[in-house]
Amino acid sequence: MNKAQTQTLFQTASQNLIDTCPHCDARAHIKLLFSESHIAKNRDVIYYATFRCVPCNKLILKTYRFRQNEYDRNENLEAIGWQDKFPGEEIVYASKFEGAVPSDVLEDFREGVICLGNKCPRASVAMFRRSLQSALLERGSKAEEDLIDQIKNANFLTQDIKDWAHNIRIFGNWGAHPQDDNLKGVDEKLAEETQSFIEEFFNYVYVMPTRVANARQKSVPAPAVPKSEMKEGDK
Repeated sequence: MNKAQTQTLFQTASQNLIDTCPHCDARAHIKLLFSESHIAKNRDVIYYATFRCVPCNKLILKTYRFRQNEYDRNENLEAIGWQDKFPGEEIVYASKFEGAVPSDVLEDFREGVICLGNKCPRASVAMFRRSLQSALLERGSKAEEDLIDQIKNANFLTQDIKDWAHNIRIFGNWGAHPQDDNLKGVDEKLAEETQSFIEEFFNYVYVMPTRVANARQKSVPAPAVPKSEMKEGDK
């Protein structure tokens, strides 16, 4: 197909589009607001489209690609479909912990999630480890201790959490040299387990106490108004 035909196909693909919103995590209708196309060096045609999520009203940028036949001098484009989306779901993933987890701790975790989403497992576990250690220091752990000892000596953690951490080797002693940093051989599976551990740590240490405190605050009855301050109609 030629460039004019790609525009027709793109417009059709953009109408009544259902997608998972990276902001509110709802699978819902997203409404096309604006689009523009670009011809890449390899003659692929890429459409950049701005959408608005109907439920949460936030913006999403998506790309739709048409691939040019490299052996044809004339326009000979094939629809590849939707490709990139921004913000990526990994970027806003950590937002569920906002308001409970300290911002510096959460920022390291968020960066780890982004690294993992971009297939960089060693970078991700380094940031997950940093996030966990910052959280432990924030809760009173000794800075001179190794991470695994900080976890072991944390009296606010259950034994199950400590046992789980003990089985994640990336939490072991962190050497000063590349051959001693425990990153060799780290794969996506280990990075994903590390992320799962950090999330459960956040839930136990920050999220649940915050929810309990909020629930207790709501359950406290409002103070009674003294009779001397009551209006005639309230008596």
